[in-house]
Amino acid sequence: MSNDEVVAACKAIEDGDFGLARHHINNLSAEGSNPSQVEELEKLIWTKERDANQLALNRIGFALAIAVLGYAALSFQSPAAWGPVVWGLAAFLILPCLVGALAGTSIVSGKSSPQKSRRFWRAFAITSVSVACYTVVGLGITRHKMQSADKSGDFAIFLVVAVIYGAMAGLVAGVAGSSFTFSRRAS
Repeated sequence: MSNDEVVAACKAIEDGDFGLARHHINNLSAEGSNPSQVEELEKLIWTKERDANQLALNRIGFALAIAVLGYAALSFQSPAAWGPVVWGLAAFLILPCLVGALAGTSIVSGKSSPQKSRRFWRAFAITSVSVACYTVVGLGITRHKMQSADKSGDFAIFLVVAVIYGAMAGLVAGVAGSSFTFSRRAS
């Protein structure tokens, strides 16, 4: 039976299911199997898990970098210069899908429904905050160029528009983040 547990533990490690791998290792320990074999499997889990977590952090970093660079590029051209359709597609579909896919796949394991929910919310949060910041900065620059003296309602307007734009892009990113899956195996 211990050979079956070793094979099952190795398969679980290969699949990135570290909880299941630990379960099989615990079964090996309970059977009194070779302690050096158990220790070797635990080291393998630790290494693979560390690599998977590093990959997850890298994907979050890439998602943030794409969001910052993408919305910075959009801010150099006004929506009127690009046309509202191209600007809208870039701001509310293309960039959120890219950011959402990377942010959503930063969750290390993701086969069950709660993991889909975590992927959705991570992608939603990163994208909605990025779009909200982009919106506030863009509105601030535009408002600064205007000559009107009454700026009493600016805060409320900025807040409402930023929340709406952030929610729109965040929903797209959340769906992309929970739908797209890449290989999560660490090498």
